[in-house]
Amino acid sequence: MSHRIKIRKNFLLICLLLISNSLRANDFSFTGGVRERFESLNGMNKKAYGNDASLIGRPDDTLLVSRLKLGFIYKQTPNIIYTAVGYFASVYGWSLDYNDFKKVSGDETYWMNPQEDLDFAALNVKVKNLANISGLSLQLGRESNRYGDKRVLGPGSWGNSYGWLWDLAKFSYRFDGNFIDTFYGQTKDKDKKRLSLFHKHVYEGAGIYTHFATDKQGAVEPFVIYKKGLYNGVGNGQNTQENYTYGIRLYDNDFHSFNYDMTYAKADGSIKHKEYDAYAYVLKAGYRFKNISMKPNIVFGEIYASGDDNPYDKKVKTFQTPFGGTDGSLYGRMDIMKWSNLIEDVAEVHLVPQKNMQLKLSYHDFKLADANDAWSYYKKYNTSGNHESKLGDEYDIEYKWNYNKALQYQAIYAYFDAGAFVKKNVADNNAQRLFLQVAYSF
Repeated sequence: MSHRIKIRKNFLLICLLLISNSLRANDFSFTGGVRERFESLNGMNKKAYGNDASLIGRPDDTLLVSRLKLGFIYKQTPNIIYTAVGYFASVYGWSLDYNDFKKVSGDETYWMNPQEDLDFAALNVKVKNLANISGLSLQLGRESNRYGDKRVLGPGSWGNSYGWLWDLAKFSYRFDGNFIDTFYGQTKDKDKKRLSLFHKHVYEGAGIYTHFATDKQGAVEPFVIYKKGLYNGVGNGQNTQENYTYGIRLYDNDFHSFNYDMTYAKADGSIKHKEYDAYAYVLKAGYRFKNISMKPNIVFGEIYASGDDNPYDKKVKTFQTPFGGTDGSLYGRMDIMKWSNLIEDVAEVHLVPQKNMQLKLSYHDFKLADANDAWSYYKKYNTSGNHESKLGDEYDIEYKWNYNKALQYQAIYAYFDAGAFVKKNVADNNAQRLFLQVAYSF
């Protein structure tokens, strides 16, 4: 019997044991879901851009990506709630190997696999009305720790094995539609061959995230986040960092038909024993025409993350999101960009063909913030004699149909027209991607 089969059996036994011990309770409910996605890639993959046969993996994978979630919520009392949700993420047709996602820092080795994993998405207890104070709660255990638009704190939900998942302690105080949350914890690895509980934790983190409503559709959200790499032994030190990111998000989804979303983030500290000094911002604004067919919402914006004009000096100026999502819902559906050394000018049209349908058309103009720095996603630099900054233009079509509360269909097509930086330094080809997805939850 293989090591992985043993892990699956133990994982299921743990879930069944927890469930069987709670079946006698009145306040017990199952939760879960199934997500199946067909993906067609052309001209790139998760590890390399280009059509060259010598690159890691193939540039034309056809994938079936699956994720199964199963768990329960048990209310011992109205103020004591237990949650346990396990997931199994798998992919078929992938040309990339398990060790393609191995990372080494000092004397530590760990895996961060974006597609395959077997673990808990949630395993926690929450105590509400702590010390008889209404709105005050304490939560201990595994959770996603997502906030706002998931740009600074969030797991990303498009990736099959999630993004950041935390084992943490969190105090939360909620009042009049506002909240103040403080947390401390560690993030798990993503290794399909073993559960992460009491095993590999990659980063230590703490923070304060707040939300103060300005009206029914808007809020101001100040935040400060601490991040420290846990593997800092002698070696190449991919994980060696200790820094703070602080800033604010302001948004309103309907201010007299206008909408806006703005974030500013400043980062200080150290990365790989160098001083870290970087910043980033998001500026988006739009207007919804409520009296026109399909109620078009037209949005324009700029997304910026600083780059480094001299990667070889003693200061890191390349912004890195602390624990935020990086998937395509934030930086184009090709999913080949990060909030790092980036300028993205974006135009979007959001349409509502029917009450339960959404259609989004978007254009993205991607450039490097500093041509001396890398294309962060693939860690590619201008070669000698080149000083290009244009990454390319991306065109996305996204369609979502909520058939009912439990069943959702989604179709996405993205096309990337490579710019001068990509063609002169990486590969002389464009790329495209197609997603067809069905998701059922309960």
